[in-house]
Amino acid sequence: MAEPATALITGASSGIGRAAAAALAERGYRLLLGYSSGSDRIARVAADLTTRFGVRCVPVRADLRDHSTATGAIMAAIDATGPVSCLVNNAGVNDRTPATALDADRAHEVFAVNAFAPIALASAVGRHMIGAGIPGSIINVTSIHETVPITGGALYCASKAALGMATKVLALEFATHGVRVNAVAPGETATAMNGVADEQRYREIARPAIPLGRPGGTAEIASLIAYLAGPDSSYITGASITADGGLILTAAEANARHAGHSGGEPNRRAI
Repeated sequence: MAEPATALITGASSGIGRAAAAALAERGYRLLLGYSSGSDRIARVAADLTTRFGVRCVPVRADLRDHSTATGAIMAAIDATGPVSCLVNNAGVNDRTPATALDADRAHEVFAVNAFAPIALASAVGRHMIGAGIPGSIINVTSIHETVPITGGALYCASKAALGMATKVLALEFATHGVRVNAVAPGETATAMNGVADEQRYREIARPAIPLGRPGGTAEIASLIAYLAGPDSSYITGASITADGGLILTAAEANARHAGHSGGEPNRRAI
């Protein structure tokens, strides 16, 4: 009987990472649960997933601000527990520092966690998959802000854009080895990092600027991650899949209203 597949998820103690862990555990994956702090919290997540789905869950502490040390810790955990067929680079930090107040230390931290560490980890785990002959899947969680700017987002947007482009390059290089690399680009998602205390009530939060009228739920993003991890997405690589309730579609809407185009009616002003 074949051994169950193993997935490694960074930032697995909360939000999208925790939901991705549940989605993969439900599909029978064993899990390496990456976290940087809060050992009690990750222990509760591991115990919950083991109880609910009967899978082995191993917490792995890795502070991604030091991507070299973090990668070493994670690869040591893989050596100890067995081959990994799926990597989910989910951990990230938000930042809304105005461009006039940027700080070099903060810039290094944001890029370390959001770009340098996941790229280094994808490289190391990719080599592991190639060496073991595993047709693996690497999923990088970016953001719609890898392509859409936001005020105060110079560091955040640039770091996510870097990871988005790295996803394409890694996909190109790893494809001949059967390792797929894709990105999931969420819009606003109801998580503690985004100021939502009760993530389960995301459908009750009004967001009139989003065509679907609400933020996304972590399980909705996790289901896309699980799809990219599995065989049903076997012909997808180098893609960045947006899950934002249609927000990215609305860029021209406000200007169209000011320009006299509303409700789909033609502009009949003389020119």
